[in-house]
Amino acid sequence: MIKGTFDNSIENLANLCKAIGHPARISILLFLMENGPSTCQEIVDKLPYSQSTVSGHIQKLKEDGYVLLKLHKTSSIYSLNKETLLKLSQEVQSVFKLMPDKKQLSLF
Repeated sequence: MIKGTFDNSIENLANLCKAIGHPARISILLFLMENGPSTCQEIVDKLPYSQSTVSGHIQKLKEDGYVLLKLHKTSSIYSLNKETLLKLSQEVQSVFKLMPDKKQLSLF
């Protein structure tokens, strides 16, 4: 690594974390994981956020690959892109040299 630059895996991890760096975004992802494909209104109805807040956060999640969009008639249906969550998990393991072994994960 050259001084002043970051390894690609560190850059990738930082970008993936930045995309979910707000509690509302994590709540939206958890909602989609638990409830499956949903409209923005269905998410708004279950979470304590306004429609404009949810829309803005969904847009950010979509831009960063966490959420997929499917148009159905006059509705936009959003779903969780589990591949991006898997990528996040893999980047964390890679950057921090963690193995998916429970003994390795015990830091204390």
